Amino acid sequence: MPSKVQIPRYIEDRIRQRHPVDSYVVPGSTAVVSFGNAQIASVATLGLNPSRVEFIDRDGKMLTGSSRRLSTHESLGTSDLTNASTDIIRTVFDECNQYFQRNPYRRWFDQFMPVLKALGVSYYDGTACHLDLVQWATDPTWASLKPAEIRLKLLREDVQFFRQQLEQESLKLLLVNGQSVVSQLKKSGVCDIEKIEAIAGFGNSDTKMYAGTAFGRLAIVGWSTNLQSSFGVSRQLREELARRVKDATMLLGISKI
Repeated sequence: MPSKVQIPRYIEDRIRQRHPVDSYVVPGSTAVVSFGNAQIASVATLGLNPSRVEFIDRDGKMLTGSSRRLSTHESLGTSDLTNASTDIIRTVFDECNQYFQRNPYRRWFDQFMPVLKALGVSYYDGTACHLDLVQWATDPTWASLKPAEIRLKLLREDVQFFRQQLEQESLKLLLVNGQSVVSQLKKSGVCDIEKIEAIAGFGNSDTKMYAGTAFGRLAIVGWSTNLQSSFGVSRQLREELARRVKDATMLLGISKI
């Protein structure tokens, strides 16, 4: 049963939007407004867009039953959410909020856990959530979307919703994972982040570090190394990154999360 929690209007409007045509959005998927509840979390990690595996298996078949992670048009019994009932919209919202209690893609999300643990938060108790600059899952994945204009179109259409999330929710800290996400965040104009001292001595290249603030209250810390990459991401690097992120948040005035 859907909850009776009031859906903020800006979120309801985003869920109702039709996916852009010719943009390789996973057929039958819904917009992922968050992984976990951004209304109660104090920390959010940030990526480019949801993975296709949130909706489909390796053979491209839609996840169903206990394998399903998020709302699909099949699970909702709909083909379009534009004029769907409030209960259907609330179900989409609830299943985003409850993502980590259902069937999370732990192989990907748990790569953040050393950093989150150092900050005293977790996806699994609701104190952390994950957001994306683009709320649509695509197939192929982001880096393979061509021509590049497709990626630009998706970013142009979705970044305003992301800005609203940062403005309207009570997040204290945004963690930006990977150089591509850092670069797109800077281009979006949502916030201004600057380089701080890099992490050196782990792997073949330094991990660049970034820090800044947004809206006068939200601390932002980012890094260039994608934690989901198996190349050059050692346990030692994760531990050092966790320490440096904690130090950076304190320098930004976030002593307690």
